[in-house]
Amino acid sequence: MKVSSELQRYLISVGFKDSQARQKFLFPELTDHYDPFLMDQMEEVVTKLRGALKKRRKILVWGDADLDGISSAALLKLALQDLGFNEVGVRIPSRDAEGFGLKPDELRDFHQQGIELIVTVDVGITNIAEAALARQSGLDLIITDHHEITGDIPDTTIINPKMPGNKYPWRELSGSGVVLKLVCALYERMVGMGPEELVRLRPHYWAFASLGTISDRCPLVDENRLIVRNGLSFLQSGGWPSLEVWLEEMGLQAESLTVFDLYSRGISAFYAADAEEGVRLLLSDDQKYLHSRYAELKERAAAWQRGKQRMIDAAERTMRHTGGMVISISTDVGQDYLGTAAHALRERYGKPVIVIVPRKEQWHAECRGLEQVNLLEYLSRFERFFLTFGGHRKACGFTLRPGTLDEFLAAVDADPIRLPPSMDEGKAAFELAVTTDFTDWT
Repeated sequence: MKVSSELQRYLISVGFKDSQARQKFLFPELTDHYDPFLMDQMEEVVTKLRGALKKRRKILVWGDADLDGISSAALLKLALQDLGFNEVGVRIPSRDAEGFGLKPDELRDFHQQGIELIVTVDVGITNIAEAALARQSGLDLIITDHHEITGDIPDTTIINPKMPGNKYPWRELSGSGVVLKLVCALYERMVGMGPEELVRLRPHYWAFASLGTISDRCPLVDENRLIVRNGLSFLQSGGWPSLEVWLEEMGLQAESLTVFDLYSRGISAFYAADAEEGVRLLLSDDQKYLHSRYAELKERAAAWQRGKQRMIDAAERTMRHTGGMVISISTDVGQDYLGTAAHALRERYGKPVIVIVPRKEQWHAECRGLEQVNLLEYLSRFERFFLTFGGHRKACGFTLRPGTLDEFLAAVDADPIRLPPSMDEGKAAFELAVTTDFTDWT
């Protein structure tokens, strides 16, 4: 296939200097997948899981309540079952009612119920105390995550491309992308099957990973582009019951499906569902249930969309410019709209944004940053005020310790974020093309 000279010049201007890099971006091949065992501790994780299979141990997959976490949990549960694991449960706490991450009381309860191994997906890298509790309780814990490392690391087995010193070539995998690499490693060691053969045998694995990659707004370059290309190809051709029904009920044409369709319309149904139900939906083949439930979720998503502008307006009414950022503190913005409001204000004012709302007796925040600055790293200066904290350099969140809101705001004002000069137009346009938030549902 010929490539226009205009496109060639554009790719060169945004960093693809040599022809091999441009070829890899435009026409990714399955052989471009990186060896999963380049990721630190991958061998140890595979060995531990193979041992769990031999001993017929009960396994629990613990995920996060966004679509990346949902698709990660579904992918790992399905792959483990395909490989012969019989008892694989899933636990995903509701963010609204329970927050995110491992729960100490539940760790004890699950251990008493006979769970012997917990594998986290898209979560866990900040759960220092919970990892220590699991170790003390005799409960094996494997953490798979892709979030940034902001402090101490849990004392347990971890695979995360952002771990210090990790030699994996691509650090921007989604949580589901990390799980896909684990699945590929398991198949390589247990079945002797590489990704080129596995994608032909289990193409829906790539579809699940692509949902997480797209919904988490990971840059669609390098290995992410390869994952999404193969996942989208499978969605276009069909062959997995829940995904076929999902596209049909959302009014999307599988044959002409694009990433934009999934951003703008498709994934909202999963955010309208309870997270654990989202896993059940992805793995179900009950046509009657799937049609009925997806239709209900589509309507719930539409109702959410109708309320979006009201919530953005509510956040804007209480915003202030402080510490080089826009900060909004509102009792009128619903928990489900936090990320949406933060994203909208960032786009409107061109600054990093924090939207803070009350949840029970605590203040909970969602933050959206700019490409030019690492917002997560900046906010880590204020971890003394946080009960929970984590995320990515451009999108993160925290929960404040009781009674520290005013202190936190004063500290931010005294130590403002510093924004470097704007990116050049060509680079900005490219980054917009590969990372734009085409959905406001977060």
